[in-house]
Amino acid sequence: MIPTIAAGALAVQLIFLHAIAKISYMIDVRRLRILRELDSRGTVVATTAALHLTPSAVSQQLAALAKETGVRLLDPAGRRVRLTPAARVLLGHADVLFAQLERAEADLAAFDEGRVGSVAVAAFTTAISGIVVPALTALRQSRPRLRMSVSDVAEPACFDLLLAGDLDLAVCITHPGARPLDERLLPIPLLDDPLDVALPAGHPYATATATATATAAAVPLEVLAGEDFISSGPGTPCHEVTHAACAAAGFVPRVRHRCEDYTAVLGLIAAGCGVGLIPRLAKLSSTPQVALRPIAGVPPIRPIFAVVRRGSQQAPHLSATLAAIVAAARSPDLYGALTTSP
Repeated sequence: MIPTIAAGALAVQLIFLHAIAKISYMIDVRRLRILRELDSRGTVVATTAALHLTPSAVSQQLAALAKETGVRLLDPAGRRVRLTPAARVLLGHADVLFAQLERAEADLAAFDEGRVGSVAVAAFTTAISGIVVPALTALRQSRPRLRMSVSDVAEPACFDLLLAGDLDLAVCITHPGARPLDERLLPIPLLDDPLDVALPAGHPYATATATATATAAAVPLEVLAGEDFISSGPGTPCHEVTHAACAAAGFVPRVRHRCEDYTAVLGLIAAGCGVGLIPRLAKLSSTPQVALRPIAGVPPIRPIFAVVRRGSQQAPHLSATLAAIVAAARSPDLYGALTTSP
C-alpha cells in the first residue's frame, strides 16, 4: 500500500493541478482525448462509435481544438481525414499530460489509503477462477469496502476497454502472433502457466506411472505427431501456443475438433476423438477415461500478465487490487491438488 502523501507533496500536487487547470482553460483536455481517439480509430465514424458522440459533435470539438491551438489539425484524404504534422506534435504532449493526470488522481486518492473505491477487472475464464477469485476473497477480508467488478473479457478487447477507461485492470495471456501492447499500457508479469497433454485412457503413453517423479510420466510431444488434436480456435492463445509447441517438436498438429471449454475438451478426449494440450490453470485432473501427463523437456507455457493504464498503478485502491492479483498468481497453492495420474 502506498503511504499517505505528506503536506509538502500535497502542496506541490495542488500547484500542479492549478497548472493543469490553466492549460485546460487554453486547450480542452476532453478535445485532446477526441483527437487521440481519432488517431487510434482512423475514421470519424469509428471515433463517434467509440465515444458515443455524433459525427457533428466530434467535428465541432475538433474544430474548437484547432481554434484553441491556432493550428490546422486535420487534412482531407478522400472520404477520410488525416492528422497534420502539427496534430502529431500536439498528441506527443497530450500523452504525457494524460499520464500525469492519471498520476495526480492516484496521489490524491492516497488519502483514502486504498480502502474504498471500485476496481473493474477483466480476465479470461481460467484466470477468473484460478487468480481473480482468490484475490477477490482476500480483498473482502482485508478491505471490505473495496469493490471489485469482474468481467470475462480476453485480449485484445480488454486492451481497448482499458484505454477507454471502462476497465482498470486486465489479466491476459501473451502468445506468438499477439499484437504489440500499446505504450500507454503497463504489463506486470504474473506467471508462466505450463500446459500438460491429455490422452485417452487407451493411449500407450496414458499408462505411464507417475509414482516416483513427474518426469517419469512425461510424454515427448513429438510422439503425438500422427494424432488428431483438439484445440481452441485460430488466433486464441492456446491455439497459438499449441501450434508453436508442436512446431518446435517438428510437426504441425492435425486439429480435428475445436472447442474453447477445457472440460468439454476432456470429454472429447475421453470419447477417443484425439489428444489435447490443457493449461494447468484449468485445474483439471486425470480420470479413468483421460490421463493428464506432463510434457517432456521444456513444456509449452502460457505467459500470463496483468495490465493497467500506465501511471494508474499507484492509485491505492488499484495498487491493493494488483497486489492481491500478484499474490494469488504466485501462491504455492495456485494449482491446488492437481494430479496427473488416474
